[in-house]
Amino acid sequence: MKYLANHQIIEFYDCNEDIIKNTNFVKGVFVKAAEMSQATIVAEKFHEFNPVGLTGVLVITESHISIHTWPEFNYVAVDVFSCDNKVDHNRIKNSLAVAFQSKKVKTKSIKRGKV
Repeated sequence: MKYLANHQIIEFYDCNEDIIKNTNFVKGVFVKAAEMSQATIVAEKFHEFNPVGLTGVLVITESHISIHTWPEFNYVAVDVFSCDNKVDHNRIKNSLAVAFQSKKVKTKSIKRGKV
C-alpha cells in the first residue's frame, strides 16, 4: 500500500517550564530539529502569547511542522506532516524531548492519502 504523506503528532509532557517559557530558545531548537531531520525550510512564522506560550509553523518543501507550547502546564505539542520520506520524524521528536527536558513523550503516526 502506498501513502502520499506521513503525519506524526508528538506530545511532550512534564517539560521544564523555564525552558519552554524561553521563546527564543524554543524557536532555535525547533528550527534546528527541523534542519537536522533533513526538512527544507522555506518560511517560518511564530506568535508569542502574553504572558507565556508560543505557536509557530515551519513551512517546508515537504509540507509543514508546527509547535504549540503551554508552559503553565509543562506541555508542548508538535505536528510533523511530510510528503517525503527523507524527513526524519524521530530525529525531531528525540531532539525536542531532550531540549525541553520532557519526562513523557507520546506519539501517534497517521498515514495520509492512501493511493
